[in-house]
Amino acid sequence: MRIILAGAAILLAAVVTAAAQSAYPARPVVVLVPFAAGGTADALGRIFAERLSARMGQQFLIENRTGAGGNTGVAATARAAPDGYTLGVASVTIAINPHVYREKMPFDPARDLKPLHLMATQPNLLVVHPSVPARTLSELIAYLKANPGRESFASSGVGTSLHLCMELLMAQTGVTLPHVAYRASNQVIQDVIAGHVKVACDNAASAVSQVKAGTVRGIGVSSLKRLEELPDLPALAETLPGFEALTWFGFVAPADLPAPIADRLVAELAAVAAEPAVQQRLRQLSAVPSTLAGPGFGAFIRSELEKWGPVVEKAGIKMP
Repeated sequence: MRIILAGAAILLAAVVTAAAQSAYPARPVVVLVPFAAGGTADALGRIFAERLSARMGQQFLIENRTGAGGNTGVAATARAAPDGYTLGVASVTIAINPHVYREKMPFDPARDLKPLHLMATQPNLLVVHPSVPARTLSELIAYLKANPGRESFASSGVGTSLHLCMELLMAQTGVTLPHVAYRASNQVIQDVIAGHVKVACDNAASAVSQVKAGTVRGIGVSSLKRLEELPDLPALAETLPGFEALTWFGFVAPADLPAPIADRLVAELAAVAAEPAVQQRLRQLSAVPSTLAGPGFGAFIRSELEKWGPVVEKAGIKMP
């Protein structure tokens, strides 16, 4: 009798769990964005959350959980109950930070997160102040090598994607420049415009308009292909074959999210990503829409982890 009752209890629990999953979402869903409001991660998260709300009949609510270079918000996602009611927006920082923070890293991106969908990639632009006598990457390399110590480069902080973009570039060209770290990316472009620091790999969202206005000079784009907004600006890979340094943003969940809920979210996120209006809004942010989802997104994250480890090690970057 006890065996029968135990079996009945297990069956009932399975039925209740299945029913809960089939009714998902039955209440609002929180989407943790690990960066401040107003940035690209926040903007992309809100675009997708808005469309998920409309498609799934429950509100997907953005909550900005900042700190530790994006670690705080993503760690909170990893630690959340795996029931589909807490999701997160992750960025390229989850592939960089494990190498920078090392033993202080509060989560393992390969173990603690379930990749759902890559929303978009966003290249950086290598830009210089107009006083720099170089218009191509080859000319810039020659100028910097002929004038060691004369120029420095700016980034949005130690270990950020903008910093690593320049470290990768220096590693592949043999150029060495002092690093000037700022607290925010908007400070980078403003000081390049002012000529306080004359070289930077800056995010396309802020740099494209300045290149078009002529306040900074574009040298190249860090994606393998040219940007639609700047068709005359070459990809750095046209001079350095294979060079690619992207910022990217995607939806993740706690690792133990049940497969039925994960599959539903992957399908809905893919449908949102395919909407022409969403793709247009992404391109207005100089972001390139993506179709990577589920295991494909997971493989992409692993490849990024492998890519940035040697760059961080060569540059000797480590948080104290």
